[in-house]
Amino acid sequence: MIQLTPHAIDHPIEVTQEEYDQLVRRTENGWSQSESREECLAKLHYLRNGLKQGKLNEPTFQEREKLLVLNWWRRAL
Repeated sequence: MIQLTPHAIDHPIEVTQEEYDQLVRRTENGWSQSESREECLAKLHYLRNGLKQGKLNEPTFQEREKLLVLNWWRRAL
């Protein structure tokens, strides 16, 4: 299981590796668009792992994270 909310104590969100892979590969409306809370969290997790592993530099990470979060917030409005 992959913990999408590592700091949550009361309501952690976990997905299987298979679910995680499906969520981060969804790109119907562009990678920075998410259809569910789990998809958004999985993509954030994926970005953070990429940064930790050195696959992304800090400016690229920040731009992609910003797009992902802002698009999710806009969706809720």
